[in-house]
Amino acid sequence: MSGIRKSTWVQGSGAQGFALAAVLAAEFALYSWATSRHFAWICPRWFDQIQYLRNAYDAYDHARAEGFLRGVHAALADLSPQGALHGVFALAAFTLAGPSRASALGVNMAAFLLVQVVTFAAARRVSGSYSLAWAAVGLLAALQVPWSGEPGSAADFRLDWISACLYGAALGTGVLGGGLRSTRWAVALGAAVGLVLLTRFLTAVYFCGIFAGLFAWLLTRRDRWVRCARLALSGLVAAGVSGWAFWRARHLLYAYYWVGHLDGPERALRDSHLTLASALAWLFRETSRYQLGFPAVALALGSSVALLASRKEARPKGAENGSGNPWRSAWPLVLLFLAAPSAVLLMHPEKSTAPLEIVVVPAVWVFVLLWVGLSQNGNRTARAWVGGVVAVLGLARFAAAQLLSPIASDLQEQYRDVNALSDYVYFRSEEAGMSFPRVAVTWKLDGLGAESFELVGQERHGRRQHFIAELPTGIFAVPADLVQSRLSESDFVCLVTRARTVWPFDEEMTAMLPEMRRWCDANLRQVGRLDEREFSVVLYEKRTLVRAPEGSRADFDALLARGRLGPASAPAMPPAAPIVPTRDPILWPVATEVRYALKAAYSPLKLEAKGLPKGLWVDPDSGEIRGRFERAGEYGIDLVVANALGSCTARIRFTAVDADFDAEAWAPARCRVGETVTLRARACDTSEHLDFVDFTDLTAVRVLGRIAVADDERRSWQGGCTAVFAASGPHTVLVRCVRYHPQEKDPYSFVDRTVVIEVTAGESGPP
Repeated sequence: MSGIRKSTWVQGSGAQGFALAAVLAAEFALYSWATSRHFAWICPRWFDQIQYLRNAYDAYDHARAEGFLRGVHAALADLSPQGALHGVFALAAFTLAGPSRASALGVNMAAFLLVQVVTFAAARRVSGSYSLAWAAVGLLAALQVPWSGEPGSAADFRLDWISACLYGAALGTGVLGGGLRSTRWAVALGAAVGLVLLTRFLTAVYFCGIFAGLFAWLLTRRDRWVRCARLALSGLVAAGVSGWAFWRARHLLYAYYWVGHLDGPERALRDSHLTLASALAWLFRETSRYQLGFPAVALALGSSVALLASRKEARPKGAENGSGNPWRSAWPLVLLFLAAPSAVLLMHPEKSTAPLEIVVVPAVWVFVLLWVGLSQNGNRTARAWVGGVVAVLGLARFAAAQLLSPIASDLQEQYRDVNALSDYVYFRSEEAGMSFPRVAVTWKLDGLGAESFELVGQERHGRRQHFIAELPTGIFAVPADLVQSRLSESDFVCLVTRARTVWPFDEEMTAMLPEMRRWCDANLRQVGRLDEREFSVVLYEKRTLVRAPEGSRADFDALLARGRLGPASAPAMPPAAPIVPTRDPILWPVATEVRYALKAAYSPLKLEAKGLPKGLWVDPDSGEIRGRFERAGEYGIDLVVANALGSCTARIRFTAVDADFDAEAWAPARCRVGETVTLRARACDTSEHLDFVDFTDLTAVRVLGRIAVADDERRSWQGGCTAVFAASGPHTVLVRCVRYHPQEKDPYSFVDRTVVIEVTAGESGPP
């Protein structure tokens, strides 16, 4: 008979596991559809998400060029003060599904599915009932915060929701271990805690409180020393998994959390100034209303009432209330996982909603344990009905949240318009053949800025364009002359005329708005404007930017009108067939691998190469020319560049040199006094330490300009400097290309090239 019962149990657990897998697969499929439809098309919002997405795409670029393990290394090397694993998680998702916002957000759902699985198993162990295990899964699905579309939700690729799920999985692991009654589960708990610590460094403060509380509780148990030893083992495993990251990030953690949040000038801006009573009210309100949400709270309370009503008066014979009861052993763990982060966030001066998500799963566990306690002396049929109803209603709530967009229609229109503005800036940068366009946004504004424009290039156009942020400089006010200098250096200016004032920088921009507008109107070309729900902005660009021929150039109004038509999630369409701006021959050292990204408009593009020199090839994913030159010399590559609207041909010329550090410079042979001329130079450096290029008029003893070399141009660079000469006669211009080796005793080395320009008082001759 025991064999029959065991076989029946195994068959039942197999059926339950199959059903759970089917539900999780359906959840992931529905979430993926909803994400692509509702969120993945939106311009990158929220500053934390922008940071994490950039790191993730950087790691993927390394993986694509050098292999998956090199990508993992790059992701772990680029530590942030918040956590270490966001890039690794995204890299795995990009490798499986391709680089996109939808893939990155899939990490959020994967973490949610993990906590559902662990909670299901732990609830089954504590309750001995599959019904209550399913109810726990349904209650998690009914939560409000992950499907709200707000910052920190599953629509936001940042650490808050991922770490909340992994924190909940660590709690479930501890519950499965029966309160440290098993060495194997103690090791598993330590590994789970280590994973949470790596994901979000702030949780170290929570776990210090949790482990201290567990130690105090275990001292009251009869088998205290054995279980305390297992607790120590868990702590050692957690430290072994995560300690390296905390050591490497120790200075970042001090600067970000202690100086930035507690002891620095930002504290006054972040401090909510709430009393303890007000903070407690905030904690309860945020947790119940915005984190759990009314549907989840109603389900939890309603099912508790139903289980209470089904209880029998007589206690079942032989009911276990001792310390070995998994239900009783789970309570201290759950309450500590709930209390530790709650206490820390109560004491923290900033009352931010997103970090509070960490308490959501422990709060769900409070209701799960309440159900278990109420059902211990209840009707099994009633328990099955309650569990089934909670599971069905919770999953129905999840499905409804995916089908209905939480974003208001006027905000959706705003995001479409911001996409169009971002497309314009991206396409114009391609038209002008710019490597690092400079962008100024006169406000600390979410969704508008160099970082957002860069990610739009990655996600909407398939090629990242690196933008440099001239403004804003941060959240604090800066000298007015610095603002003016940054405006004058910018290729594009987003002049914000209306927005919510949050930071001191915003207040300064409000005061300077009339002056900045007069300067922009006098010195820049106005492209267009947006009047949206949350802001108004006027877009300007430099008048000297190279423009494409009439009829095949990016037009702001046309992009704006087209962006308002059709599905919001439709891919971006180029404004015309591709064009390739003419460029000087590219100087490249023979000893260095070629990695040249074609400068062309309008992405997304496909490349086909003809006449490739031996040793070179084209990467179809990145559009880069890759490989090595076999020897020095002049090389030409014919390319066919195509997009959805047509194709064009282009010839890319390379000058391969044997030197490890070389440069060339040239200029017009003649010009006249007062005429603006362009001085051109190119340089290459096998060590990739090229730092800046100086242009100096030796005749007049005057510095004409300095150009800083961007990180991904340190191997091969070309650029120019404009100059005006005030005196006639021959002028010798020195072009000095400088590289910087920070580890060397003499860190600076350079290559000098000179050009001579005949400056006349009359008309200039041919170049």
